[in-house]
Amino acid sequence: MSLEYDMFSYSRTEQEARAAKILEGIYHKGHRKGWDGQEVLQECLRAHSGAHIEPDKLEALGSIFSVILWGELAAWKVSSSLAFELKPLEAKMAATSQAHDEARHFYVMNDYLNEIGYNPEKINSATEALLENVMGTSSLAKKLLGMQLMVEPVAITIFRFVREAKVEPVLSDLLVFYERDEARHIALGVQYLPELIRKMTWNEKVGLLLFQIKLLSLEVEGLRHLEPSFRKLGINSDDVFKFAEKKQMDALALLAEELGISEKLWKPIIAMMNIQKDLAFSKELHLSIAYNISTLLRRILLGS
Repeated sequence: MSLEYDMFSYSRTEQEARAAKILEGIYHKGHRKGWDGQEVLQECLRAHSGAHIEPDKLEALGSIFSVILWGELAAWKVSSSLAFELKPLEAKMAATSQAHDEARHFYVMNDYLNEIGYNPEKINSATEALLENVMGTSSLAKKLLGMQLMVEPVAITIFRFVREAKVEPVLSDLLVFYERDEARHIALGVQYLPELIRKMTWNEKVGLLLFQIKLLSLEVEGLRHLEPSFRKLGINSDDVFKFAEKKQMDALALLAEELGISEKLWKPIIAMMNIQKDLAFSKELHLSIAYNISTLLRRILLGS
């Protein structure tokens, strides 16, 4: 660990300077829009005379938000790491702001789950593997891609659908605050990742693309595990997946454009991911058959 005296010594392109200004704004906006987690939770509880969840929906809600809880912890760890490792002041400030948000998200969600009497459980292996991959990589680009452009958009998708379903009024009120914060976090990846990509070798760029495809595959499998819980809460899992998929594919397409990947190579990759999604969420096939075929496809795709 050392002081970074060269923090201000490098030149920037006009595009990088614009991105830096936006990143600095993320920090200040996060400061202005920060909220007291304990106070907000208590206000929501008072407004609705406590948290009230139908007993037959408790397990489904808890299983979904166990994933969210441990995902928030992973985001806290990754953003803290980025705040330490990123060199430009503005990017470091934005990551620091996110680390503060994620700490609040984690403890507030834990307090909420305690309020409804749910003890957070171990999450499914696919989602656990996804989070471990993002936390475990030493690549700054992969951390930004994995957390800001892969995990955060799925979290926002879940927040939106659960909130709109009005499953539990206290949670619906809380998720408004979560969604607002997560939108800022995505901006860190959008604004700073291209700068990292431009400095990468071709092999590093290919590795980054393969890393994203691997995460996409794990996300498909992870969402499949949550499908019964969504259904129990009256939420259409196909709608959840399609909304999340659009965000993921938009991010993947932007990355492909940045990497200069031709359309001929890109279309088969998209097609393969869509086949896996269709198999994993097939209504015509027995779930176990769909799962086995989907897993086999993933192994062929990832070489694992």
